[in-house]
Amino acid sequence: MAITIQEEPQLITSASNPCVFTFSSTSTGNSNYSFIVELTVNGSVHSFHQRFVERSNYARFDVSEIIRNIVFSDMITDGTLSTAYTEAIASYSIRIIEKYGTPPVQVGSWTSSNTRYAINGALRHNEWINTTFSDYDMSVNQDPLFLTYFPRTEKQYCGLTESTFLGSLVSNGLVSYMNVRLYDVSGTLLYSSLANALSTSILKVVDVSPSTLIANTTLTAPNFDEAYYYTIQNEQGLSQTEQFKIYIDRECSQYTSRRLHWLNKFGVWDSYTFTKYSEESTDIKSHSYQTERGQWNSSNDYEYLTEGGERLNHAKTSTDKMKLHSDWIKQDKQNWLMRSLLESPKVYLETAASTFEPVKVTTSKFKLKQRIREGLINETIEIERTYTYQSQLN
Repeated sequence: MAITIQEEPQLITSASNPCVFTFSSTSTGNSNYSFIVELTVNGSVHSFHQRFVERSNYARFDVSEIIRNIVFSDMITDGTLSTAYTEAIASYSIRIIEKYGTPPVQVGSWTSSNTRYAINGALRHNEWINTTFSDYDMSVNQDPLFLTYFPRTEKQYCGLTESTFLGSLVSNGLVSYMNVRLYDVSGTLLYSSLANALSTSILKVVDVSPSTLIANTTLTAPNFDEAYYYTIQNEQGLSQTEQFKIYIDRECSQYTSRRLHWLNKFGVWDSYTFTKYSEESTDIKSHSYQTERGQWNSSNDYEYLTEGGERLNHAKTSTDKMKLHSDWIKQDKQNWLMRSLLESPKVYLETAASTFEPVKVTTSKFKLKQRIREGLINETIEIERTYTYQSQLN
């Protein structure tokens, strides 16, 4: 009469992918046998579940359908350097006890799993089965990655008044620090701001926008005016993340730039600025009614007037749309941009510094284009503004 937990999810994993425990017992031959599973989420008992043997004396329990409804990611708008992204991560664990007999009753004592964590991520299947989340965890890996699939061989741009974000994992939840370094066009270090304390949380998002770094570190606007690019590197003890390089976008263009931010596969935020021609349009819907052609006048005569009308508008609603065009980009950046942006459920248009408006991307398909055929690639994205204009009633 012994329960053994055979497999557990990774210490940290994505909530919208399987989070499966497998377990077995030496007592499964008893009549009316089942496992009773107690699920604890964020330190409190959430629910109880009954599981039956699926193979030999083994069963499993997947918590993802529960956890993915609990975690969520809000856009960061307050200009703070580091945000403890506690709503986008949840802790969970299970306890298991046996139930059997005629009638079946609980038998023995509870067997407990380790505590695990799920972030508000959703990886494609092949990405998920090949992803080791410890590669992103500063508490485990001494050279972890930031939480983005942005191709590291490409240049990430951000204007001086634009926003950009990076997410990182620290499973021990202790304080970590951020180092910012500014370089000139030759790669010579100009200025740095080191050991900026970050929030003590397992999942954190750092606002690495130039304006936020100027407001929260020792770096100044004149420092950024001299710089060609800057790097972000988090550290804790002997662990240091990759140095993520961000180029300062100073391009002068005859077009109005449109910067989008979207929820990426890890549940934090990716960004891209569409710098070429953008076109705004509006779809207008009329709500109308039909009346009699004539009407009674004050002399009790029934008359037909030109200004009376027959089919009239009651009100109108307008929905604004935009068509955005990217710069000419290489294959790796195009593949990342189209897949990450178009598959994201949550997208924002940056309308001013640290001001974000939710939008809907209405482009519904994409191709992962290849350099051998396309060369440099220009992409078109269509978006719909989510605020609808409603006219007066008559």
